[in-house]
Amino acid sequence: MNKQHTLNKKTILNQILVRLEEELLRKRQAVDEARAEATDEETRAENEYDTRGLESSYLARGHALQFEALAADVQSLRAMTMFVFTNKPLDVGALAEVELNGEKMLFFLLPCAGGTTVVSGGREITVITPDSPMGSKLLNRKEGDVFSLRAGSDGRVLAVF
Repeated sequence: MNKQHTLNKKTILNQILVRLEEELLRKRQAVDEARAEATDEETRAENEYDTRGLESSYLARGHALQFEALAADVQSLRAMTMFVFTNKPLDVGALAEVELNGEKMLFFLLPCAGGTTVVSGGREITVITPDSPMGSKLLNRKEGDVFSLRAGSDGRVLAVF
């Protein structure tokens, strides 16, 4: 059963990577379009108060930084090794089923890509990072542990894979 969860986590991780790679393509297009705009003849300053070219170059740089950060996240996730966390404290790479105010949720604790959601086995899985409020509450918790969030929500760790 543990091996099945490890394979399942690999499948889920691959789904997350597909989602991030799609976003990477969109960001690459945004970078290309912004660079083209920044270097276009139409954006050259016509006087000292015309800042279209400067604004376009700032936009291009911002898109490029976002692209680079996402590319680094994709590389980081590709290099991850999946471990089984059954009977161990939650850490990066763990998949956790949590009950929060009576609702069951699945969280995948990863070093990046927080907020990304995928559906596997008919269940929605949300990526959280150790820096997120939920991630920091779950870090080092074990199956059966209870926790509370600042918003007054109470939760319990149902299972750790």
